[in-house]
Amino acid sequence: MLIHALTDMGFYPSPQWQTPPAFHAALDSTPAAFRKGAILQFEVADHLPVGEVSPDALRQAVAEALKDNFRNPWPYTWVLVSKEPPETVTVWATASAGKMIAILHTRANTGVLDSTPDGSWPVYERLPITTMQGAFPVPLTPYQQRLYQAMKSAGYAVTGADVDRWHGALPSSTVHR
Repeated sequence: MLIHALTDMGFYPSPQWQTPPAFHAALDSTPAAFRKGAILQFEVADHLPVGEVSPDALRQAVAEALKDNFRNPWPYTWVLVSKEPPETVTVWATASAGKMIAILHTRANTGVLDSTPDGSWPVYERLPITTMQGAFPVPLTPYQQRLYQAMKSAGYAVTGADVDRWHGALPSSTVHR
């Protein structure tokens, strides 16, 4: 029900849209990212606290918006990131009659030492000016390094962290809005 309503309002991709093959592959492989993007985009458009709305309140807000014929005020936008050299970003948006067209294709920097995850992501936030700052590497204390090694030796996987690869350091960054 929720996704159907978000689709009707243009926040979630419609099966009737004309989309590139890579879009279908991305939607099939990471449907949760597209659902999350649709919900966050709806929250922004409906002036709700982004990421803080309870499931019941979200369902109620979506039902009211659908009843009021509310529509996504922006074209549905999707980003495809390629980390193969040279790294690139292609931004796709829906145009008239639900046809998705590439509106930007450019070289990109996907982050320090491959820190950006592979994938394809719906766009739910637009910032006119953003300054990203970061420091690499962030050294780990000897204790933190031993703890990491002990967990690894015990068979635990530390998701998103490969301290060995970065010689005892982890990337760290902040975004200022």
